[in-house]
Parts: sequence; C-alpha cells; structure tokens
Amino acid sequence: MIRTLNRTMPILLLVAAIMSCGKENTPSRDHIPLIKAQLARLQDGVKNKSVASIDSVLSINILKNKQSSDSLLNFVYGAGGQFGFETFGQPVIIYTDKVAKIEAYISDSTNQTDRPVIFSFIFDDGQW
Repeated sequence: MIRTLNRTMPILLLVAAIMSCGKENTPSRDHIPLIKAQLARLQDGVKNKSVASIDSVLSINILKNKQSSDSLLNFVYGAGGQFGFETFGQPVIIYTDKVAKIEAYISDSTNQTDRPVIFSFIFDDGQW
C-alpha cells in the first residue's frame, strides 16, 4: 500500500501543478462572443456570396497562403457552385488571448458532417 502511494504521489503533484498553472493562463471568456461574431460575419458573407463581406473578415496575410474570398467560396460551393450552403455547423472554438481556431462543418440542409473546415483567427489591435 505504501509503495502504491509513493508512486502516485508524483503524478498527483504534477496534476495539481498543471491545474494551478492553467488557472493563471486561462484566456478571458469575453473573447468567445467576439470570435463567434466574426464567424457569423464570415458565414453571412459566404451565404450571400459577398466577396466584400468575406474580405472584411479575412486578413491580408491570407494571400500569402494563396487563399482569398474567392477560394473560400469555391471551396464551400464546389467547382460547379451547386452546393446548398446554409451554415458553418457545429463550431468548436479553441482559443487563447492571442489566437483562435474554429473547427466546423460546411453544412447544407442535411447538416451532414463530411465537409470539415478550420478557421484561424488572430487577436490584433483589440480585434479578432
């Protein structure tokens, strides 16, 4: 019994240390509505096929990755433009105070989850 306790003690201390460090570095929950708002703006732009609306959310740095509002629209609607886009479904937000990642699905009226998409956001100058 003493041997088991001695083996688990370092593990318990490690878990306690990790938990206490996490509380100090927990990002503000105030970021969540701001990140969701950016996703909603992007979704509205895609739904309306509005290049200007999409561009207002995208960073100029996205061009370095050879992506743009046009490439996003082509990805969402497909080569023939026939996909019945409705929403970026089931979004999961993972974030810190500086960066955020949203994992979602490109969904039509069937809400299938076979078209995953990941968006990255950077918090810069007080804005996501």
